[in-house]
Amino acid sequence: MAIDLEDDILQDFLIEAGEILETLNEQLVGLEKTPDDSDLLNSIFRGFHTIKGGGSFLALDNLVAVCHKSEDVFNLLRNNEISLTADMMDTFLRVLDEVNSMFEEIRSGEDPTAAPDDIMQKLVEMQDSDAEAGSAEVEEAEEPREEESEATVDPAKAAEEFVSGKDEITDDEFESLLDALHGSGEPPKVVETKKPIQKTDSSDEISDDEFEALLDELQGKRVIPAAADKAKSKSPSKKVKAKPASKSKPKSSAKKDKVNSDEISDDEFEALLDEMHGKGKGPANSTAKVKPSTKSKSSPKVKAPLKKAESKAKPAPKKAAAAVVSKGETTVRVDTARLDDIMNLVGELVLTRNRLNTLRQTFEDERVHKAISSLDVVTADLQTAVMKTRMQPVKKVFGRFPRVVRDLARSLNKEILLELKGEETDLDKNLVEALADPLVHLVRNSVDHGIELPDIREKSGKPREGKVILSAQQEGDHIILSIIDDGAGMDPEVLRNNAVKKGLMDTETASRLDDKGCFDLIFMPGLSTKEQISDVSGRGVGMDVVKTKITQLNGLIEINSTLGKGTELRIKVPLTLAILPTLMIQLGTRKFALPLSIVNEIFELSSKKISVVDGMEVVLNRGKAPPIFHLRKWLLKGKEIESCIDHDPHVIMVQVGHDSVGFVVDHVIGQEEVVIKPLDKLLQGLPGMAGSTITGDGNIAIILDIPGLLKAFS
Repeated sequence: MAIDLEDDILQDFLIEAGEILETLNEQLVGLEKTPDDSDLLNSIFRGFHTIKGGGSFLALDNLVAVCHKSEDVFNLLRNNEISLTADMMDTFLRVLDEVNSMFEEIRSGEDPTAAPDDIMQKLVEMQDSDAEAGSAEVEEAEEPREEESEATVDPAKAAEEFVSGKDEITDDEFESLLDALHGSGEPPKVVETKKPIQKTDSSDEISDDEFEALLDELQGKRVIPAAADKAKSKSPSKKVKAKPASKSKPKSSAKKDKVNSDEISDDEFEALLDEMHGKGKGPANSTAKVKPSTKSKSSPKVKAPLKKAESKAKPAPKKAAAAVVSKGETTVRVDTARLDDIMNLVGELVLTRNRLNTLRQTFEDERVHKAISSLDVVTADLQTAVMKTRMQPVKKVFGRFPRVVRDLARSLNKEILLELKGEETDLDKNLVEALADPLVHLVRNSVDHGIELPDIREKSGKPREGKVILSAQQEGDHIILSIIDDGAGMDPEVLRNNAVKKGLMDTETASRLDDKGCFDLIFMPGLSTKEQISDVSGRGVGMDVVKTKITQLNGLIEINSTLGKGTELRIKVPLTLAILPTLMIQLGTRKFALPLSIVNEIFELSSKKISVVDGMEVVLNRGKAPPIFHLRKWLLKGKEIESCIDHDPHVIMVQVGHDSVGFVVDHVIGQEEVVIKPLDKLLQGLPGMAGSTITGDGNIAIILDIPGLLKAFS
């Protein structure tokens, strides 16, 4: 059956469900560590329940089926009727994968495929295994007998616990309380109501009408005191907190003080009971027989009808609730394509601002200068505001890693704790998407290569459980991402020997590498520190792709490792890809832009000593001799290369990975923020060209890709 993707309700459901699924992925992994966390269990239950409800409305039957079965299992878990196991977690995570696959099918306009039979069967078995154990007790509950067990429930005690503020009473305790109110031999008088009492789902909540209908059945439709009216008018979905009334105040005074309160006191509740049964004839005086209470797991706990299971905060007053609703309505969803259009327009405005700043000196009118200065400030503020709308927390990337580490650790028989830091750090949405795959590969490498097996860690004096830390922090206009593990670390000698053995470099060149140079060898295609090939790694591919991707993002990646202690991989990327701070340079009559993030130092060529080593020019600078290259020879043609300049050229030192390289240029114009424009189809694919931009004087400048230039010409 084809699905109408133009349906607004469907689109809203896809967005909401997508957010729920992202949360469920983190919650399920967290649940394995804290299986008794009732709030977490309730939240997961509500997640499946919400998706099931939306799917049912849209007639997505296969989606509803698997969510309904999952919801049933989590209902048993949160009521402590079954216990969580590792095998159950494996099934839940498979269920989540299937639900995600179903949503991919829905987004493509197809009706979702049914979940595999083995998954559905396992979900059923999780419920049946407990149901069989308590089947005898269930039958006994369905057929009440005159004979009663010795284990009985004291209704007075149950009522006292309820009044005192206890959150939960069992089914049997609540039923015995009702029996005590009306007698077990005669059912309460049923009064016809406009709406029958029906519970169509497994929620703990009942509506206002249902609660009123229940009271009508218990005592008939009649007027009760203000305290009872007040209790009845409260929505049962809100948590009602019982507080002892002050001994110095009479009941009437207590009622008066509680007129505007959301809480019901002991005195008010007693007044309600007095009205229902007559003063002094509460549940404690009833002689009715009470059903036996069993301690079996099959007896679920139910919440007291005037309390909400999930809510822990006092309900807000009606005015406050209305304010919350109005606040939510101020938030709108905007398509990312529209944000990109706005960003492009801001980029054009930035170019116009740069142009006006260049022309400012030609205007003698002071008012024009002030107007351009004001435009400069407003444009900068607008640029910042629009960039913030494109920002997303790095948690969007980090959210997938608990599941990745958990699954990988189980497959490798390792014990690993993942710690996430700086999840609220914001960066450009395009960077969030671009960094996802490189980070997954780096984290998998830390788990597979870095962390040792538990027995090996124990022998070396380490805890059996290894630790991987994934952190993010903002540093100026850059984001620093770190992957740190406390594993075996990397041996520079092993890496050096592997590079020679695989023919990636000769022995002499390898011998000149320092430790950091050896660590960088893992980014070379074909080099792997793993002796055996597995499903996870060992083929020598992946890390070179990671470095290429980070470089394309104008970022840097570096490695620090200590043998036996662990490894840190550090990634540095700009906050945004749309607007780039650059250093403008000139070669002959042409202008070029270098990404400012990689520029380390600028000096005049004549101020340093130039030498030739192995046929390559090097410059002696700060005790080192990095190579230098003349960009004229790479980027100009014909007579332009030989044209003379009337001043001393400059050398710009840039950082490429761990290597420092110098570029000789004619002029250094200065810093300028530029908007990256894609190259025309005729120029796409040219080595060393990252894009183009319009300069402040209205000319076009090429943005240089330094790693690409070195790879193509050096």
